[in-house]
Amino acid sequence: MTARDCSANFSALKVNQYTMSTAKKQFYVFSELVEVIVSSKETNGTFCVIRQYSNPGGGPPPHIHAKEDEFFTVIDGEFEIFDGANWHPINKGEAAYTLRSNPHTFRNRGSAMGCIQATVIPGGLDEYLEKLSQLSMPPVIEEVVQISDPYGISFLPPQQ
Repeated sequence: MTARDCSANFSALKVNQYTMSTAKKQFYVFSELVEVIVSSKETNGTFCVIRQYSNPGGGPPPHIHAKEDEFFTVIDGEFEIFDGANWHPINKGEAAYTLRSNPHTFRNRGSAMGCIQATVIPGGLDEYLEKLSQLSMPPVIEEVVQISDPYGISFLPPQQ
């Protein structure tokens, strides 16, 4: 079997057993659109895939996940990932990851709306974000903490 044969078989397998995903749900978290591409429910909690659309300078506050690892891919625009100490640029088509228990965030460093996709392992982040989306704006920090605690998500204090 050649590499070409293997590639053809893999493509046929994907077509026969899987369908392309489109957004299953859409909601706003802290004024940014979040789309659920693959839900935790669909994967029995194994993983989820979400997309977040951020205006220039937008993105979540620095935080820590106790339970999840995240793999980010820039779908459109220019982003950067914060590793707890430094910012690292990632552009359209590039990827980065963060491991659980490490402080991190991302932000749109471009001049136009951008989209970043996160594959989150294990799943659950999509459900967490949907709960956050139900908060009125501006959010009350105590309500954010109350929703975040059961998911093992904590936020870093603002930098001085």
